[in-house]
Amino acid sequence: MRPLETSPAGAAAHERVLAHAEVLRGDVRALGECAERLRAVQERLAANGLAPQWLGESVAAHLDACAVAAADLDAAAARLTAYAARLAREHRGRRT
Repeated sequence: MRPLETSPAGAAAHERVLAHAEVLRGDVRALGECAERLRAVQERLAANGLAPQWLGESVAAHLDACAVAAADLDAAAARLTAYAARLAREHRGRRT
């Protein structure tokens, strides 16, 4: 689902920002699932001992990349959530 499709067109700005944050959280979950699959591959490679060293190193590098990307996306989602809260406060302030 595309971020802008998660909230109605007339939704307040803070709701649209929250929708973007939720998309990022979904991406974090997807990266976690990918990392689980990579760990399983890593374990199978280590168990059989037949894979070349470069393959194990490649899987480990991809695991590291997943962790970095997930942390970055999680931080961005947290910042968007804080920004949405600020927008919501401002929106409430303008309505009163």
